[in-house]
Amino acid sequence: MAGESAPTTVVEHALLRRGTWIIFPLLGALVVLLLRLVSGWVAGLSWAPFQGVFELAASVPDPWGTIGAIAIGALIGFGFAGLFAQERLAVTVDAERITLAVGTSEQHLDRDDVDAVFVDGKDFVVLDGAGAELARRRSELDRKELRKAFTAHRYPWRDGDPHEYRLWSGEDSELPLRINALMADRERALRKRDHKEAALLRAELAERGIVVRDAKQRQYWRSVG
Repeated sequence: MAGESAPTTVVEHALLRRGTWIIFPLLGALVVLLLRLVSGWVAGLSWAPFQGVFELAASVPDPWGTIGAIAIGALIGFGFAGLFAQERLAVTVDAERITLAVGTSEQHLDRDDVDAVFVDGKDFVVLDGAGAELARRRSELDRKELRKAFTAHRYPWRDGDPHEYRLWSGEDSELPLRINALMADRERALRKRDHKEAALLRAELAERGIVVRDAKQRQYWRSVG
């Protein structure tokens, strides 16, 4: 029985989790060091912005100037690594519910509400019985590990989205005027790479019973129910 199994938590591969704490500081140190090396040249350009910053960087003698640049760059890299870590998704599965944790926030999904679980591209998706999305989260979680965890607890794992979608080609006669307008707004947001706006519009479409998925920079849709 599913209830006999201990909870299973799926997280990103250890190499990926730990690698960011090395790669980001190294990149930060390299970028700031390069800026330090060209600071004297840039400070001599009358049209260049941030003249004061480059003049200050160029005025610090070596070895302290180089050491300081590397240290500042590494600290900036650690900051970005910390922000990246806060965006990682961890999924815990047990007999009663699914818990999605990102940073300090958690979303709980009751087992009885779950009708399908799958990975769509890089998105982890959970659907209810009507086909509405209970969750769609971008992640780097291993598909095989997710499948193993959910099948072990006897959740309805799917190898892909079980529903059919239609390509939205600018205006669809089957969709209300307001839905077409929202789809158009979202397409513009996608072209501008405004992912926050695109996510907000996806949520608004979901509230109106329309599920959207993206593939090759095109929008596909289906209705719920």
